[in-house]
Parts: sequence; structure tokens; C-alpha cells
Amino acid sequence: MGLLLDFAYLVACIVASPWLVYRLCGPGRRDLAMRFGLGLGEPSSSSIWLHGSSAGEISVLRPLVAALERDYPGTPLVISAFTATGLTTARKLYSRHRIVPLPLDFSFVVARYLRRFNPRLLVVAESEFWPNLIGVAHERGVPVALVNGKMSAKSFRVHVRTGLIPRVLGQLDLLAVQTEEHAQRLRALGVEPGKLHVTGNMKYDLTHAVSTADPVELRRALGYGPTDVVIIGGSLHDQEDEALLDAYARACEVSADAALVIVPRYPADAEAVEQRARARGYSATRKTAVDAGAVPAPGRGGVLVVDTVGELGRLYAIADLAFVGGSLFFRGANKGGHNLMEPAILGVPVLFGPYNFSFKETVDDLLAANAGRLVHDAAELTVAVGALVGDRDARRELGQRAQQVVLAGQGATSRNYALLAKLLRARP
Repeated sequence: MGLLLDFAYLVACIVASPWLVYRLCGPGRRDLAMRFGLGLGEPSSSSIWLHGSSAGEISVLRPLVAALERDYPGTPLVISAFTATGLTTARKLYSRHRIVPLPLDFSFVVARYLRRFNPRLLVVAESEFWPNLIGVAHERGVPVALVNGKMSAKSFRVHVRTGLIPRVLGQLDLLAVQTEEHAQRLRALGVEPGKLHVTGNMKYDLTHAVSTADPVELRRALGYGPTDVVIIGGSLHDQEDEALLDAYARACEVSADAALVIVPRYPADAEAVEQRARARGYSATRKTAVDAGAVPAPGRGGVLVVDTVGELGRLYAIADLAFVGGSLFFRGANKGGHNLMEPAILGVPVLFGPYNFSFKETVDDLLAANAGRLVHDAAELTVAVGALVGDRDARRELGQRAQQVVLAGQGATSRNYALLAKLLRARP
């Protein structure tokens, strides 16, 4: 299989050669050279190699890395990522460890990585089923473990037809997956039951109640009183701010105490969001201006547009109702939704749109527990916001159920770590 894959990859490289030459001449040339096994640095001895595709998977590994640092302080850790954002995130989170790009999946390149890092264990996250990466490691006697594993229905249908990934899955020593649904698909692809464990979603372990010194004081500083109903739109993309402004108009009809905070996904969009809010007759103010003391906070009846970075978590803590963006309109097959767990862990009732591919498991958990509200379009968002603004008890009950879903989902990292520890003890 390795030679056939190498030939297929070679053809792909020839087709992509103009792009490869361009990248070799650009700022990313060092990472690209490393993907070919060049410039990997000094050899490591008996390392543990962890791999995630992009920023999300790399972040999920954080508590796992912390446990390995604690229990294996003398063991080198190598962390690889496939995407540029994944590498950037890894270098930020794990600066004390060896960070490398995922090697091109040629068998001889993977072999070079394995010789250089000499791993005692290879851990891959979610659905990174690279055939030569896993196959060559398996041939060399390196245990390979999957953590936070998943397989979508679409991927399952493809793999049933092609037959390549089922062979790869058979070379894994451990598969720790998020849900029984994923486990069923993997069993259907021939994974041995003894290797397969349903351990939960590690993303829940990244979620903690944000520490806000005094949420009451923060509300007051932003012009909100104790009886105001603060609606927040978190990580909103294009058109979602307009949909939420429509919903806010309905909320103001229901309650004179309604207030709105809009947090665009990209701070550069804040000016346009502010202009659209003002065009509808609202007093709209950007948070940087409020923080600088240039203008007062708009308070209830107005719109606060957040143009700062890193404050969404603490702003959720002062909210009475949250709509999490990136989910109301289709943005691409691999782009769907943002972190629903941030408001949920705080007991804030959460609304979200239908395009939540990136957080499907969380959406399923919330809906199964009647702990979140799915709105299919802007009209449903308006109805849901209006109903909840006018019903304090419904908000409280929905938020409490959401919080319980997140708390009940935590613990996957420790369960996965216990399984990995067995593999490490078996190969000192």
C-alpha cells in the first residue's frame, strides 16, 4: 500500500509543483521544507508525538499535554499540525516543546520523522487518518492512538466505498471516540471492539466558567441595571448582526429593559456593524470608545459593538441571553458555528443557527437535553429572542440545563489519558 500511495502523492506533487515552487520562495518555505523532512533540528530520544490538524484540534490537546508534562517531565514532546493556523496555535500554546508541520504523507518522509523523533507513542486527534503516517509507525512498532475520535456520516460512506481507511484503522492500537454514534461507524469499518472506547468530547474539558471579578460591577460599568435583559451576539459573521438587530427590535417591543451587545467575529467589522445599528435608529457605541472614556456606554435601548479581542467570555458572564454566530447562514462545508460551551457553562441560555458543523456533538447534546434553542433562520431568531426576553423563568431553566450539559460532558481528557498511560507503560 505504501508504494502505491507514494506514487499517487508524487503525481499530486507534480500537478501542484507551481504552487510548491511559489511556497518555497515565500515566507512559509521553512515549514514546507520541514514537511519534506528537511531541517527538523536535533534528534529526540523516546519522545511522545501528538498531532492535530488545525487550531481547534491543537487546542483540544492542551489538558492532555499538561498531564504528560506533569507525569513524564523528562520525555520530549513533539507536536505537529497540518494547517498554518494549527502551527501558529501550537507555537503559542506549547512554546517549550518541539513544534513541526505534519510531514507529507510519503512513506520515506514519515520514516525520516520517526527516525528523528524516535517516538514511544504517536497520538492523533479526531479524524487525522493519514495512511502512511499511521502505517509506517505501525510497521516500526510505534503504538498509535486516536483521541477525541470522530467519523461523520459523509466520511463513513466514502470510506466504505474506497476501503483504504478501514485498513488504516486496523493499524491503530487505541481508538478513544467522542460518542457511540462515531463508535458504531468505526465498528462497521472493521475496528476491533477491544480497541474502541467511547470516552466523550475533550472540548468540554476546555470550558471553564470565566472568572469575572464582579459581573454586577461590569454590567453597571456598561450601563446595564439589575433588571435589564442583556442580549449578546457572540462571534457574529456577515448578515448575522442584521438578523440580531431585527430580533432586538422585537425584544424592545416585548420589554423596555432589553439591551444588546454585538461581538463581531472580526473586530475590523465593528465599524460597519455600528453604522448598520445607527441606520436603524439605535444609539450604537464601540467598546473601545467606552473604555477610553470618550463616550458613555449605550445601556439598555442601545447597542454596544465590541471591537476588542479576547473579551467574549467575560461578556457572556453578564448576559441574560446569547446567540452564538457563524451558524445562521451557510458559509462553507467545513465552516459552521462557534463555541456554544462558553455561554452554556455560565448558565446563559443559548440560541444557535442550523449550520453548526464544527460543534455538532455539542448541538446534539444541548438539543437532547432541551438545553438550547435551534433557530433555522432570521425569522425564527426574532421569535425566539422575543419569547425569551419576556420570560425570565424560561431563560433561567434553559440556562441551567445548558450548564448541566457542559458539566456532565467533562472528564473525557482524564479517561483518554488513562488509556494512553497503559500504552506508555507497555512501551517504556
